[in-house]
Amino acid sequence: MKKNLTSFLVTVVTIITFPYFILAQAPNLGTAANFVLFTTTGAVSSTGISTITGNVGSGTGAITGFGGLKGLIYNADAVTTQATADLLVAYNQLNSDIPTSFPGPVLGDGQILTAGVYYLPAAASLNTTLFLDAQGDSNAVFIFQIGGAFSTNASSQVTLINGALAANVFWKVEGAVPMAAGTFMRGTIIANNAAISMGAGGILEGRALSTTGAVSIYGSLAYILPGGGTVLAIESLSLSGFCDKQQIQLNWSTATETNNNYFTIEQSIDQKKWQELETVQGAGNSSMEHEYSYTDRLPIQAISYYRLKQTDFDGNTNYGNIIQVKPCDMGGTENSALYPNPSLNGKFNLLYTGDKNQVMSTDIYNALGERIYRSTVFQSAFDLSDQATGVYFLQVHTHLKTILLKVVVKE
Repeated sequence: MKKNLTSFLVTVVTIITFPYFILAQAPNLGTAANFVLFTTTGAVSSTGISTITGNVGSGTGAITGFGGLKGLIYNADAVTTQATADLLVAYNQLNSDIPTSFPGPVLGDGQILTAGVYYLPAAASLNTTLFLDAQGDSNAVFIFQIGGAFSTNASSQVTLINGALAANVFWKVEGAVPMAAGTFMRGTIIANNAAISMGAGGILEGRALSTTGAVSIYGSLAYILPGGGTVLAIESLSLSGFCDKQQIQLNWSTATETNNNYFTIEQSIDQKKWQELETVQGAGNSSMEHEYSYTDRLPIQAISYYRLKQTDFDGNTNYGNIIQVKPCDMGGTENSALYPNPSLNGKFNLLYTGDKNQVMSTDIYNALGERIYRSTVFQSAFDLSDQATGVYFLQVHTHLKTILLKVVVKE
């Protein structure tokens, strides 16, 4: 009798507690995994200057505004038909997962969650920062089952710590997913019969997939990386330097920034030993172009070298290109430079330290030698956004000489 009672108690405890020891399992996205933005039925659109890495598709609906796409567009073809079927399978798997935790309707505010299946029965929202902690396990899976709409407040973010990967984060939402401006969202979003939208300056490391509903972004950065890797914190970092009134002026620009904390300006006379001069705060998370500058007020009176070290919020560092700057001419000869160079949108500036009243005209020529622009007065800002990508040459004509500068325009 005692033995039977013990067995009964063990059985009851096992039944009650077993579900909470089930590890969350990532769904099989199939071919839908190749899409950063996709809907079975509805329009997919990009407004403003967005940077998208991954395929874009719609089973039935218009696709517009993806001029700078780093991927392919599929519309109402065999690829989207298969992706539609695979997305439904993934949705059903996420929908049938057994919950392991039941948080409140507001996620974030510094909250730290470990791997598991989180069930929220009605509408929910994200506010400030939500930390997802893998506890050193890069295979840790986070699944959120939301029974209504899911919205994010401005500048809210999902931060991955201790090995967590965006590839292992999934949001199954039974309603619309409006993400406010500046949101940094991580993971695959699957909205069932509802729209997904991302506001200006937002970043999505993952996917926005809808079973039926429009998918739209505005001036945002969205990307997927095979294997759940990490994206470089800075895209298209350019550095230039020139002498201005016996001081070295450094300028650099970024196209996008992800988790970027700050820059460190370093100087060297032999490219072996480097000295830190100053730190400049970065933009954090941004899909918009930013321009930075620093003035070395006590430059070395010899050829010197400069470089940038970028540090993210996790302490990881990356180095930019090394530039050479000649010593300032004590005679006060003019210096000139173009920045940002390369230019990602066709817009760039001319830095000129000579007498601007002596400038008679400024001409711009394409690689074929055709003049495409002329100004009869000094001009410091130029816009070639209506021109094709490639190499262009700018000539500054003064009373005494002509200064020739080269700029590269990229997408």
